[in-house]
Amino acid sequence: MEANVTRDMSADAFVAVIEEMVNQKKLCDHPFVERLERGDVTREQINKVCFQMMYYYNNSVRNIGSCLMHNMDRGARTAIMENLIDEETEERCGYAAHYVIALDFAEACGYDRKQIEEANKRGDIRPHPALEEGLEDIARFGTREEPALAMAAGMVGAESLLPDFYIRVVPALKQYGFTDKELDIFIVHIEGDLEHAAEGRKLIRAYADTPERRQRFYSICEFVRDRLWEAWDAVFQAADLDLPQTVYAKKKSTKTAKLKKTGKLKKAA
Repeated sequence: MEANVTRDMSADAFVAVIEEMVNQKKLCDHPFVERLERGDVTREQINKVCFQMMYYYNNSVRNIGSCLMHNMDRGARTAIMENLIDEETEERCGYAAHYVIALDFAEACGYDRKQIEEANKRGDIRPHPALEEGLEDIARFGTREEPALAMAAGMVGAESLLPDFYIRVVPALKQYGFTDKELDIFIVHIEGDLEHAAEGRKLIRAYADTPERRQRFYSICEFVRDRLWEAWDAVFQAADLDLPQTVYAKKKSTKTAKLKKTGKLKKAA
């Protein structure tokens, strides 16, 4: 049930209502993360998840570009472009565009970097249908909503949930022998998405300035939150499925570390 956000409240109070709603579906609490922490996931399953991630990181920023289709004021355009610079360049958040940094993880999983890049260029990385649908929904939503609020919904409804998620994923994957360099795609988002979430809250305060806009923003922010969950849920479902892949990881020796609780990690089949 949607909160009554049309009542009189300060901008900060409205932001608090939004954050409470967003945190009702925290990505860091996904059951797959718990499986990963327990060591109940094989390297083969991680490889399947990695393949889905290559689609995710190559397509998850498309909604940013779609927001630029509209007329907007300078503040909104600057916020959108700043986010795009962080995601698609080496200027501030990582040594390269994030879809390029993601290739370090793919390579560590045994994928051929050039094959993944070529498949991305051709559009041959076919994802779990729910992952594709979730990201397509977010991209289309950027074309029809007020750009500043669409961008804020992405920053707060999605990006704000990722730091806590990656904070759990990184040490869990290190148990399987992955290094910081190989996990950089997750590490750079911990600080980067905290900054983007803060910028999103500024946009909410500035642009969700009427009862009607607040009601609409609540709805679209909830929409983005739910699509993010569905997209990552599909990524994780792939671990237990035999989905078709255009590129497969090569078998390689597995470095492992002992889990404190179970004493060992499951080996890839």
